[in-house]
Amino acid sequence: MMKDLRDKVVLITGAARGMGRLDALAFAREGCRVVIADVDGKELDNASRELEEDGYRVHSFLLDVSDRDACFRLVEKVEGEIGPIEVLVNNAGVMECGEFTGMSERHWRRTMEVNFLGQVWLMQAVLPGMLARHSGHVVNMASQAGIIGGAKMSSYSASKHAVMGVTDSVRLELRGSGVRFTDVIPGFVETGMASGAEPPFISPWVDPARVSQAIVNAVKKGHEEVCRPAFSVRLSALLRGLASPKLLDGIYRMLGGHKVFDTWRKDPTRPF
Repeated sequence: MMKDLRDKVVLITGAARGMGRLDALAFAREGCRVVIADVDGKELDNASRELEEDGYRVHSFLLDVSDRDACFRLVEKVEGEIGPIEVLVNNAGVMECGEFTGMSERHWRRTMEVNFLGQVWLMQAVLPGMLARHSGHVVNMASQAGIIGGAKMSSYSASKHAVMGVTDSVRLELRGSGVRFTDVIPGFVETGMASGAEPPFISPWVDPARVSQAIVNAVKKGHEEVCRPAFSVRLSALLRGLASPKLLDGIYRMLGGHKVFDTWRKDPTRPF
């Protein structure tokens, strides 16, 4: 665990807005050398400028996480010019809701390439260095939708199921290596990505700043999982493990879960 994060190099993807931007601020407050990366150059510049105006050290890079070669090049550049990456926060993600039969091949490929494979490529890029140093921490953004699939969000749910699977597998494979892993499993976070959705009362909207602080605490204390809100996420896992699909679907519908994304609206400011 890393009780003191001062001067540690932290690479955060999808950091131009939303959770990633708040993650960058939370780690900067710990005295980290924060590296932010995103595909949205304009918002990335805004995020970098705001952090610098607040007096924090920050480095920014354009990155499309779906490009494996670009991920490896960025890690090599950061470690060569700034220092060894001690913390990787795989935050970059996309979400588009709609009926399964109407989702295009392009949409499916983009969702899996960004939400899942982007995390895989960056893990493969940073882990050799971390393993050689016997030190490091990888934080992967999953979702409550990775525990129980949500109606009209099949691609997003599938990508987050995959994230949880690969994180659990690699953590077990590398246990004892000195490298730690954290799955972040939030419910409905107020970042704009799920704008218009109407979550059931059992899973209220979550303040993204609280999730970011929980991520920092997880890295400092070596926690392997962050669940927010804890009750609904844990309950989802319990029901998924113990209930039959028929019972699970019945509970989901009783809570109105099948209608949550009927009113979802895509954020027009997102360039993806």
